[in-house]
Amino acid sequence: MTSDLPLHRRGVSQRRALFTVVCLWSAWILIFADGNRLRAAENARWNFLVTNLDVFPGTEQLFEPDENLFWRLRKNLKKVKASEKLPGVEYPFTVSTDSEGRRRVPGPNDAETTVFFIGDSCTFGIPVDDDEAFPARTQERLARKHDIAIRAVNAGVPGYSVFQGRILLDQLQETPDVVVVTFWPNGRSIWDHLSDAEHEELLAAERSGEFSRLRFTRLWRRATPGNRQRLNDEEFAEQLRLIAAWCREKGSAAVFQVWPMQRQTVESMEGDRQEIVRRVGREERVTVVDLVPVFRASGDDGLFTDSVHCTRKGYALVAAALTEALAELLTE
Repeated sequence: MTSDLPLHRRGVSQRRALFTVVCLWSAWILIFADGNRLRAAENARWNFLVTNLDVFPGTEQLFEPDENLFWRLRKNLKKVKASEKLPGVEYPFTVSTDSEGRRRVPGPNDAETTVFFIGDSCTFGIPVDDDEAFPARTQERLARKHDIAIRAVNAGVPGYSVFQGRILLDQLQETPDVVVVTFWPNGRSIWDHLSDAEHEELLAAERSGEFSRLRFTRLWRRATPGNRQRLNDEEFAEQLRLIAAWCREKGSAAVFQVWPMQRQTVESMEGDRQEIVRRVGREERVTVVDLVPVFRASGDDGLFTDSVHCTRKGYALVAAALTEALAELLTE
């Protein structure tokens, strides 16, 4: 059977077909190679984390990769030296962790009431010592000011988004009396051109040896850089709702904290993710501790080391506000 196309048209069609085949074959090779690189590096989120800790020297000793959480804190660390190193100033601190890989909270840990703190580096407490992070300060302050004994569990991990916080709760074997939730800055960042959920899906596919469309998606986004955040606004709100639902199902009280920015102590601006925390808190009928007016009332008086991390004085202010909310909640 012969083609009715003129010879020059046949040549053009053949060249186009050949070009398409070459492009598809090249894309497949790149996708396959990218998948092999991902398996070798375990996960791209972990790789990004450990190559972006220059501002926090010493913290590279704190982490290890995790196939579900992307990374986690190492267990049983003892006074690891680290710091936040900024132009012209450095804030040294030490970190110890317990047998569960959570930052150690000094003091008695045999209280019947457990308050579980999930969050990022602000909950973890960069750049202060173990006893100066706000979960530890809250435990101490509740006992001293209100004669309320709690076992504070500092499950904050630097770099975590609320997506990882929700997974951490799903893995929890115990049922805390209260869950304090403090997230927003990390979800806005752009890491490896995939959302947290997409990265979770890709890792699962790699572990099972299955092909994932997300290999191509990531290559495409690398070639055409956009602004795909780890969590968009809708995903951020949904993860908060899932945490609130987890707490209702388990019988735990949820407390959402609205974390402030340094510039808000001198400006009247508000963050869109902060407003999402407030709105979801109202809709889910959970306690909301809004730290923005608390910090704004205090003024910019040595409360921050950078745009979001606090000094010892700043974390003490967080603990003071949170203590009052928890005292009311625990005595109802």
